[in-house]
Amino acid sequence: MDMNSRSLDYMALMWKQQMAVGRKDSYKRTEGSQNASFDSVAIQTLQQHQAEAAQKAQPVSLEERLKARYPGLVYHVFDGSSGYWRYRNDYPHYLLYQENIDTEALENWEPKGPNPAYAASPAIRALGGVRPGSKAVVIHPKVQERMEREPEYADEIMARIEAWFTFDVARNEAMMPGCTTGMSQSIVIGEDGNIANACSSSPGRITYSKSGTDDEEDFWTARLRRHAFHMERWKESQMEHSLDVSSQFTALGAKQAAKARLMAMINGGELRVALGDKICGIPTEEIFALTVSQVEEGLG
Repeated sequence: MDMNSRSLDYMALMWKQQMAVGRKDSYKRTEGSQNASFDSVAIQTLQQHQAEAAQKAQPVSLEERLKARYPGLVYHVFDGSSGYWRYRNDYPHYLLYQENIDTEALENWEPKGPNPAYAASPAIRALGGVRPGSKAVVIHPKVQERMEREPEYADEIMARIEAWFTFDVARNEAMMPGCTTGMSQSIVIGEDGNIANACSSSPGRITYSKSGTDDEEDFWTARLRRHAFHMERWKESQMEHSLDVSSQFTALGAKQAAKARLMAMINGGELRVALGDKICGIPTEEIFALTVSQVEEGLG
């Protein structure tokens, strides 16, 4: 083999070696790029999971919790502790079940003229247009501010509202089984975190809460009077439909069962703790005692 042939072979060998080295460098660069890309995706995924976990860890507001518990519930923030709520038949309770109302107007609402008769009040009739089973909650601004600072305080207010809604249904069912079907309920949490006002309404009837500080007709007397009226109407309706003996026993059994549930709630300690020391300015124990008395007498 001459010198020229050996030179060509040597050059070819060098070229092959250089190509092999180039391929290795390329593989390393590609592998490094792939590793960098994988690391970037992993970091982004981890950051996303951390952000989602942090978001889930944020305390859920009382409004969100109540709306999850009671679909359709309307939530307001204003001072709803006005005494007019409790004894004026023209107080516009029906507005509480509407979104985006003029809360300032409600907060400063004052009556015009004498208190209209219960059955003649347009405000009472307007409650008939409220969607059955509606719920409304009014929170005092200072309570709202404190709940935003103290999640555990929001837990306390949540438990209080749930306890009242449950107790209100139980006491009404113990007095007149079936009367809470379609019943709407509204409640006010006052500046001190206690229940300042409450109102429930079913077709044809409405019940209020009372603080005991007004000079108007005593709430409980008015409530008994209204209930007596509706009981008479109910009895007339039952007679018109000629209920047989078996259906009467069914109604009696339902009332006894409702009464038993109510007494279990009152005698237990959880309800007292949840409702707090006072309801609408009246000691909770007095509310319980009066409720038991009404149930025993068959009044509501």
